[in-house]
Amino acid sequence: MVNFMLRNTVIKYVVISIFQFMFFGLNGLYAANYGKISIQEIPMTSDAGTTTSYGYLEYRFRVTNKDTKAHTVGLEIPKNSFVRGQTLSRSTNSITVPPQSTAVLRLLQPPFPINGSDEAQVIIDGRYQHDSTPFRKISNHGNSYFSHKIANILSSNDVPGDLRNLFQNGIPPEKTETPENETKTESAVQPAIHYSGSTTHAPELMPWVSNVPVEEWSDYWLAYTRFDAVLLTGSEWNEIQEHHAGIFDALKKYTETGGILGIVGTNANIPKEWLPAENSVQNSVQNPTHDSVQKYHALLGLVYVFDKNTDTIKPAIEPFRQTVLSQTTLWRDATTGQQRAITSLLSSLPVVADYGINIKLIMILIIVFAVFIGPVNIYILSLIKRRIWLIWAVPLTSLIASVLVLGVSFFQEGFLRQSSSATYTILDQRQEEAITLGFIGFYSTLTPHGIMFAPETEATACLERGYDNKKSLEIHLTSGGNQFLTHGWINARIPAYFTIRKAQSQRKERITFDWTTDSPSATNGLGIDIKELSVCSPTGELLTAGNIKAGEKVSLKAPVTKENLIISETHSKTSAFNELRDAYSKIIPNGTVTVFFPANRLPTGTYLVEADVWNPFVEEGIDQTTPYQNNTIIFGLFE
Repeated sequence: MVNFMLRNTVIKYVVISIFQFMFFGLNGLYAANYGKISIQEIPMTSDAGTTTSYGYLEYRFRVTNKDTKAHTVGLEIPKNSFVRGQTLSRSTNSITVPPQSTAVLRLLQPPFPINGSDEAQVIIDGRYQHDSTPFRKISNHGNSYFSHKIANILSSNDVPGDLRNLFQNGIPPEKTETPENETKTESAVQPAIHYSGSTTHAPELMPWVSNVPVEEWSDYWLAYTRFDAVLLTGSEWNEIQEHHAGIFDALKKYTETGGILGIVGTNANIPKEWLPAENSVQNSVQNPTHDSVQKYHALLGLVYVFDKNTDTIKPAIEPFRQTVLSQTTLWRDATTGQQRAITSLLSSLPVVADYGINIKLIMILIIVFAVFIGPVNIYILSLIKRRIWLIWAVPLTSLIASVLVLGVSFFQEGFLRQSSSATYTILDQRQEEAITLGFIGFYSTLTPHGIMFAPETEATACLERGYDNKKSLEIHLTSGGNQFLTHGWINARIPAYFTIRKAQSQRKERITFDWTTDSPSATNGLGIDIKELSVCSPTGELLTAGNIKAGEKVSLKAPVTKENLIISETHSKTSAFNELRDAYSKIIPNGTVTVFFPANRLPTGTYLVEADVWNPFVEEGIDQTTPYQNNTIIFGLFE
């Protein structure tokens, strides 16, 4: 039965690939023309027939303006949709294309399926076009109703096919020959293949082979977040590192925020910030006996550099596969493997003091209304001999009662627009880069107009999944690239939560230290009030300070605990980052942020900030919100 299902899956994948090659070509769909405007999709991959249940999916379109004047071109996907469970019913964006030029328009699909047509509505200069343009809809993205987890790898076409097969299927067990005088058993004829601790004949790791060269990959790091790993050759890595800074920066951010990067070819140039503290390649080898692979820590992510030789790479295949298959990401529940639901955050990260309604008061008002509109009303009108007035007295009394109930409920709670957060930021002051992850929540008495996130933020809504829980979701990209979640993401009086990851460059926030005097000092340039600061000086001495206002300069003092005065200089930074990764899913245990780096284990040249205010590296999402509960941890590197 399993072999039959696997054979059908392979046949389906081959047929779809042949169909797409014949009709769509390697570089995308045909160009749709609208007068002087032509639109052509640039698909990075084909639909591999498997489910990607988290991360963002990016659709890219090449828009060419052949006219002598500029035009504003917009796209909406899908053109026609229907709601089935949680559905992304609308994703829109528009760009202004200068005359005689070409621009790239992107549309985003958060991890919710698109149930609808595979056509995009075209809007040129505000006018809806009669003819739509097709797009290659990835039908299984965001469909997280299946319990079986298939790891997905984005692979470049230059990675040899035999190596892709090894990554996908692992190393099959060697067949043992049966002696002639013994009868062959079923297991000897067809041995089982073991994957990730289970016995099955179906692969659990699926490579998505790119349709375009690596040089044409997306320069938007969120486009890679739906993949558990990215695989390319050393030559391709060096090429984009030297000549395609945007793509290199996107892959770098993807890796440092928790992704896995596999590079086939030991000629790859590894960024210096990924090298161990001693800058020794030998110290990054996963296993000294496996000379075919080198392993590096890239903040929260991992980098594997493989030998191209198929025979020598075999010992390293299974450890890599197990790492990818066991990937426990922030946006998945550690127990179920599915996207984190709102129920797991209501108690650990509250956004309002009381979610309930004063039922007792409401019931008293309803009873009083029932008595007044019935017996009392009839009795009074009978006394004045105006029972005909019941025609208008009953609706009027009902209206007054309804307004009274709503008014009491509203004024009892008041107009609330509150937010809570539990976030962790790694701030590399040397590179001016920041990686942030965590959870944020919102509560509003009235439904807000929408939620705004920055272009570099991956925001995954924590919703109760199920076909019966229908919700129509919409997202719009503004002219500045911001993600505007306009419909369905938050409703009045219902808490809304998001899992976020964010990778930023050119961040100027920092804590400045002065080590030249006998009394070291620190200046708070993070823009927030700090509750507690712990820092390990360049000489390995632990110093602390508390209650530091934004912009304030304070003296650093040794901690009270005597055994914490001296910091071990042998503690490796890469080891510390590995501990961060292991604690990925433990950001909110019992409602508090776990301090991943205890004070006596801070590596040299780093600091730890604790604050109870909104994280300065996370946008507020909704305007005019008041803080309810915030837990912010910032781990900084200054040496």
